[in-house]
Amino acid sequence: MCVCGSAPEVSSSCRCPGDSCPGDSWQLKKTRKDTCNFDKEFTKMAVDLTPTDKLVIMNLDQDEFLGFSFVNAEYVAPNI
Repeated sequence: MCVCGSAPEVSSSCRCPGDSCPGDSWQLKKTRKDTCNFDKEFTKMAVDLTPTDKLVIMNLDQDEFLGFSFVNAEYVAPNI
């Protein structure tokens, strides 16, 4: 849900339900499925995933990720 205030640069790009922008300050209330910042045309497009080439994946240089510490706590590894 998107709620925005009266600032022209904010309210002109706000995508509120029913095009109403209540409140006097910019707030973005996010959920996992929030698409507030995307065009409706984009969110309605069919998903076209690129097939992964297992040989390419196996040959990726893992040294490029040295020092990278982010771990997605919600990631579930596929059963191979």
